[in-house]
Amino acid sequence: MKKNGQNFLEGAMLLTLSTLIVKVIGALFKIPLANILGGVGMSYYVSAYDIFTPIYSMTATGLGIAASRLVAEQAAVFGAEGGREVLRASRRVFLLLGLLGMGLLLVLAPAFARTINNPGATLAVCAIAPAVVFSCISAVYRGYFQGMTNMIPTAKSQVLESLVRLTAGTAFSYGVTLFLRRRYLETGAVLGRSFATLDEASLFLFRFSAAAAIAGVTASTMAGALYIRGRYRRETRGLHHSRKRETASPKGLVLRLLQIAIPISLSTLVVNLTSVIDLMSVMNCLKTAIASDGAAIRQMYDGLIPAAVTNDLLPEYLYGSYSGLAFSLFNLAPAITAALGVSALPAVTRAFAGGNREQLAETVNSVLRIALLTALPAGLGLSVLSGPILRFLFPARLMEAAIITPVLQVMGISTILVAVTTPVNSVLQATGHERLALGMMLTGAAVKLFTNYRLVSRPELNIRGVPYGTLLCYGLILLVSLGFLRVGVGIRLKFGQVVAKPLFCALLCAGAAYSSYYLLFSSVSASMRLLAAIALGGAVYLAALLLTRTLQKSDLEMLPNHEKIKKGLEKRGLIS
Repeated sequence: MKKNGQNFLEGAMLLTLSTLIVKVIGALFKIPLANILGGVGMSYYVSAYDIFTPIYSMTATGLGIAASRLVAEQAAVFGAEGGREVLRASRRVFLLLGLLGMGLLLVLAPAFARTINNPGATLAVCAIAPAVVFSCISAVYRGYFQGMTNMIPTAKSQVLESLVRLTAGTAFSYGVTLFLRRRYLETGAVLGRSFATLDEASLFLFRFSAAAAIAGVTASTMAGALYIRGRYRRETRGLHHSRKRETASPKGLVLRLLQIAIPISLSTLVVNLTSVIDLMSVMNCLKTAIASDGAAIRQMYDGLIPAAVTNDLLPEYLYGSYSGLAFSLFNLAPAITAALGVSALPAVTRAFAGGNREQLAETVNSVLRIALLTALPAGLGLSVLSGPILRFLFPARLMEAAIITPVLQVMGISTILVAVTTPVNSVLQATGHERLALGMMLTGAAVKLFTNYRLVSRPELNIRGVPYGTLLCYGLILLVSLGFLRVGVGIRLKFGQVVAKPLFCALLCAGAAYSSYYLLFSSVSASMRLLAAIALGGAVYLAALLLTRTLQKSDLEMLPNHEKIKKGLEKRGLIS
């Protein structure tokens, strides 16, 4: 294999950059999709995608992390051949797990849709089942490359997946919607079922449009798997299998992989904990609230619920508005900081295994500082500009955007906690404390579930009760996890440099963005005001980071031409 590995910060830069690209493309996908499907259609799409997301996390992320860790261990002892031996031993295991997961989804799809009180999502759940197999195939190869400190194949495969998802998912969904609407206008029926109005017909055909969009997701995972497998074959072409006697046996490697993978795969659910709990509870709670006082809920959203949305469809409408419009924005910062955790894992593992406490503390503090530098301005900005952002991104769904604006205001704060929890969870895994991470996840899940049932079931709160459970859940997980890193692992966190300075700069950023939108640029259009507010907030944030010397030299190593940038800032005394 080529000598093209990267150090921690270079790997973090690559994965962060690819994650940014993926999230931008994902937004380009979710925005037109939400405008096509609306609240009800998005509830079908999200129900299928949210049951796939934790499975994907446990395979492509969780199993990939386990493979990465084992590859790094074996390569450190036996060289590159040790890493390849792990890959060869784990391929069949990963494929078997993928086939099992696909079979379970196909068989249990109707029962699952009934359980979450969203039977219209059954077809979409079936459409995403094959993606489990492809994600497992990708996981073993991504884990291999990451364990060899080469993040390029993972980054490229992620970008390819997102591009295919955008093009195929949008084309499939729009094409099916257009075809079925045209058939209704010609015949007055959709697939043999008659409807009085086009609005009623649209609410029915959206289940097929959502399934078509999900088929695009499945196609994207297949493209990613084919690419990264081909990349491995090209880079190892001509290398002969010559396993040394002292290398662990394939059976031993599989057992070791499963030993690492099971707690890690389960604990990776912490990233998707919110969506999993919400998927299983929110619509049931909304049905309870509507049954208790549906009139009060309709009065609360007077003028924001289409006439065709009956009380039977109202839970899907509210949940789809939350998950389709707000949740994709909420998940942006955590997805970026997850890349930091993945890239840092080999470095943390080596420092911990080698007993290098100084290097371990430096790496962990760097990860947390960079995570907060990313999450704080994103979360606070999302909170103070939630309404303008939703109206800008979803102009065809202004009613749904108005309903969900107060929810996103609270979610903006929660996203900061989730974004920091993700890399902290990776550090716990890298230092051999997978069970603690899993235990905290289960505790957080209990808090989230209890809060949902207590708040969302109340008619006066309904969908607005969802983000408070997220806030309590991740606040508890983060508090206990950081405490254990300090006491149990012995890592001293530099509070001033890691938390206080980034928070101060982010507050200035959010204040500048809010003030500029509502005061400075009131004479221009809403879209221009929003873009100007974001630009001004970003400029204030960058200036504050430099003037307070919050940035450190190591942070700039993630940037191209960082040596020139560091020298220029050092001359002016703007970095520490």
